[in-house]
Amino acid sequence: MDREAYVIEQAQKEDIPAIAALFTAAFRESVLYYCGSLPEPKAMEDVFTLVRESEPEAALVARTAAGGIIGYCFAPSELSGLWRRGICGGHLFFWAWRWLTGQYGFRFRPLLVILAGKISFFRSALTPAKAADARILSIAVAEDWRGRKVAQQLMHHALRYLECRKVSRVRLEVRPDNGPAVRVYEKMGFVAGGMTRDCQGPWLIMFKEMGRRHV
Repeated sequence: MDREAYVIEQAQKEDIPAIAALFTAAFRESVLYYCGSLPEPKAMEDVFTLVRESEPEAALVARTAAGGIIGYCFAPSELSGLWRRGICGGHLFFWAWRWLTGQYGFRFRPLLVILAGKISFFRSALTPAKAADARILSIAVAEDWRGRKVAQQLMHHALRYLECRKVSRVRLEVRPDNGPAVRVYEKMGFVAGGMTRDCQGPWLIMFKEMGRRHV
């Protein structure tokens, strides 16, 4: 493997296909569980397009000197803004049209599984003790680049951005058996703050109070 350096910078529109492909590879098991098979690439590309457009500065990538995307992190300071953008910007209606016309490659049952799996997330997000509008919404690193602190550097830049936005608290969710990810988050100052679950199993909720230092 080429051991070239990488930089962390803001994601661009043209990075979306590479980000979507990285997500599908990193979370293949979950994608197959929810969709039954790998969906068409445009399905995840449409999701990440909305996430980036809702708060462009919160979309980060790790990029090699050759321009390859080897990691990404989405850290919106206002998750509620993403939902507003999705509704007011017409994204949800566009997604519905593409889904109904078969362009995403999955049908009705996977959609029910996805919606059922998110109910507990909405409930926990409305609990005052577990509330935080700022999130580490999604982060992934290419398999060949793991163990080189790419995720840690993405987190460092994300938290620095959230500090600039005067965020007081950040929330994320991680599978409790994902030891490497949990250790990275703990190193960045996150602490366990409860549990939630979806159809696939439990999630550990972690919080960071932004007044505390991180490495």
